[in-house]
Order: sequence, then structure tokens, then C-alpha cells
Amino acid sequence: LSLSLPRLLSLVACFGRISAAFQLRPDKSMVQLAGRTTLRASSRISPSTHAAGERPPDPLALVGSVEQAVETLASWFDGKSSVLCITGAGISTESGVPDYRGSSGSYHRGHKPMVHDQYMTHESQRRRYWGRAMVGWRDFAAASPNAGHRALAELERMGRIGVSFGDKEGYYDPSNAMDYATSSGYREEAIITQNVDGLHQRSGSRRVTNLHGRNDRLRCMSCGSFECRHSFQDNLDVLNKEWVDNILKESSNAANDGENLRADGDAYVAKEDFSDVIVPDCRSCNSGFVKPDVVFFGDSVPRHRVERCYAAVDAADGLLCIGSSLAVHSAYRFVNAAAKKGTPIGILNVGETRAEISGLDVTKFEAPIGPTLQGFVDRLQR
Repeated sequence: LSLSLPRLLSLVACFGRISAAFQLRPDKSMVQLAGRTTLRASSRISPSTHAAGERPPDPLALVGSVEQAVETLASWFDGKSSVLCITGAGISTESGVPDYRGSSGSYHRGHKPMVHDQYMTHESQRRRYWGRAMVGWRDFAAASPNAGHRALAELERMGRIGVSFGDKEGYYDPSNAMDYATSSGYREEAIITQNVDGLHQRSGSRRVTNLHGRNDRLRCMSCGSFECRHSFQDNLDVLNKEWVDNILKESSNAANDGENLRADGDAYVAKEDFSDVIVPDCRSCNSGFVKPDVVFFGDSVPRHRVERCYAAVDAADGLLCIGSSLAVHSAYRFVNAAAKKGTPIGILNVGETRAEISGLDVTKFEAPIGPTLQGFVDRLQR
């Protein structure tokens, strides 16, 4: 490995900050990770955060609009060489993973996702989260990429999506010094996804930023170590076998509409008492509690990730939003930044989005996502 003197000095400086990245406090539930407090983050949950809004039409009812959407999408792509994509839960519904505000979204059934402060401060909420996860996680983790995911992976391989921009230290997690030290000096991004299901990577997409983190990885809130969620869930099932068996038995005896899975791997469970759920401590320190390495509602996306996404948006000559209502600020801010710069914005989504409600100048493709993206790829390959 050959490093320039400036990059070597940067590496030394990064290592010098690692010891300060994890500042433990006497109370094991209070911890500062990478310089930001995760325990008592100020609440950013507004009354409308989990509002379902008006139910949009079923995408399957719009199959007839695919051909026209493909042609309009092709015209929108004309003349663009650096298109960046932002994806939301709507792209994964064809994989069996529910979205929040879509036609069959979980918000329409009263779903309220886990809130950051609730998880961090209340053991009862952590027991509730993991109790419900024992019902929903397996189906969530078993989901496979669909035509939409595969089409975006193919568009990346074809060079039709993706941007390149100068790299800098501020785009990296301060606790991962080697990442920037080995950088070539520039970055490439093709997809910013709000999803935590990992389906873009499993479909072959390489340049993906997981805006809200990864649901298949856990992080200890005391020592900061990571753990594979699959093995944690296996252990959880063993420790709570009788509890899980009883829940599954009750579910099989009750009327089941097959729609209990939620967008984040959560699941509806009729039982409200989770006091018997056993949640294992961190395997590394044997004392801290673990949390999925995702941004729960009410928490903040890490600053280095936000800055990296802003840089990618700034480098784009077109921003294509796919399967997102853009209702939450974490993704909408990038669309708003593109609009202020005058970057063309395309939206492939069934149902009105925050961009349209806010009066931004967008090109809308109201059609099913998978068939439309696959149709566009087929058109390019003809």
C-alpha cells in the first residue's frame, strides 16, 4: 500500500481520534458514539411523522401505464450522464416487504415504528422491540431482490446511473480511520437508499449509501462493537423458545390477514406483555445492550453520511427518486437541495410526494416501479 505524506498524516490524525470516538459513561445505558450522543437526542417526532395520509392507488392497478412511463423516463434520461437515485420503501414492496404510506402501507393499519429515545431509555421498549422482531425478522430477512432492484443494478453496470466527486475525510465515520486513508481521492455513488433491507446490495448494486443504516447488523450501545443480527436472532429464539412458540400458536389460531410484517422487520403481535422476553447482552462486553445499526425515528443520520450524500447530489445532473413519499426530512432535504440548484428531478412513485406538495418542479412517473425500471433497461438493451 503506497500512501502520500498528506494521506499518511491524515491517517495518524484519524487514529488519534479513535480513542475519543467512544466515550463511555458510568451509566452503561448512556454512551457517546463517534462524538454524538445517542441517548437523549432531542425528539424530532412531529404529529404528522407517522400519519398515513390519503391512501394511494394499488400499483398493480396501474400496470397499463408502464409503457408510457418507460418512454417518459427514457426522455428524462436523455442528455444526462450523472444520474443519482434515491430509493424508499416502495421499491421493496414487490419483494414482500411492506412500505409505510403506500396502498397497503403499515401506517394505514396503525403501525408506529420504534422511536430512538424509547429504545434507548426503556428496557420494556427494548423487550417489546425484540419480542415483535422474533415474529417478523425471518420473513424480512428472507426477502429477495425484485425486478426494480435488479434493474437499478443493471443501470449502474451500464453506466446510466452514478456520480463521481472528490473525496474528503468528512465523508467517513470518524471511528473508521482506514477507510479514508486508503481512498483514491474520489468517490462514486449511484444510490442513496432510505431502506435498511440490503436488497440493493444483494441485487448487485455496488455504489450504495445506506442513509438509515443496516438492519442486519447490531451495535452495542456501551462498547460500540458490532454483531451479526442473524446470529443474535438465533440466540434470541433459543432463549425465548417457549415464548415464541406460544405467540406463533396464538397467531395460527387467530384470524390472520397475512399482513402482520412491517417495513422495518417489526411485526404485529397481539400480546402486549413482553416482560418475559429475554434479551441477551452484548457478546463483547457482556453488559451493554445492542441496537440495530439503523437510524430509528427521532434519531439523526450521522453527519459524515449526510455530507457525503449532499456531495453526491451536488455532482448529479439528474436526481431520480424511486418509491418514496419523501415525507421525512432525512431524504427530502437532498431533493430540496437539488431543486435549489436547478437539477432536474424525476419521481417514480405511486401516490403524491412531499416534493409535489411543496411545489417543486419535478417530472412524475406514476407507474409500478419494477416493471417500469425493467422496461427502461429492456429499451436500452434493444
